[in-house]
Amino acid sequence: MNRINAYAFVRPILALCGLAAAAAIFVFSPKVPAATFTYTNPSCTSFTISGTPPTQTITCVSSGGGGGVPTCAPTASPPAPAINAQSTLSANCSNTPTSYLWTGGTCGGTTASTCNVAKSRAVTITYSVTATNAAGTSAPAQISVTWQ
Repeated sequence: MNRINAYAFVRPILALCGLAAAAAIFVFSPKVPAATFTYTNPSCTSFTISGTPPTQTITCVSSGGGGGVPTCAPTASPPAPAINAQSTLSANCSNTPTSYLWTGGTCGGTTASTCNVAKSRAVTITYSVTATNAAGTSAPAQISVTWQ
């Protein structure tokens, strides 16, 4: 084969390789599909998504009434017990708390939504409760119980 024929043969092959490379880039560069994941949480009635891809934030909206910080309104039953009688304190908090913390008297350090107390003398004790959920911690809510 002479030199003229070699160039004539190589040029079409190089052109075909270039065309194949261009086709390969087109075929192997598809658009990346959107990411999908599934997450469930029984405390969430829905989720809100904020931000723009690729950085977005997903926030749980609580099933307990709006998803905000808890608000507590403690009660005592009975509110004015007789001496040596037990009273049950209940936190009564909104927005699905995940934890509680009582202070005051023998309830101090209790982490349940209720606390049982009794006194052997006439006295008034002030108790306080805070509740926490994913949105934050409530302001302390107080209740006083007087044994008579």
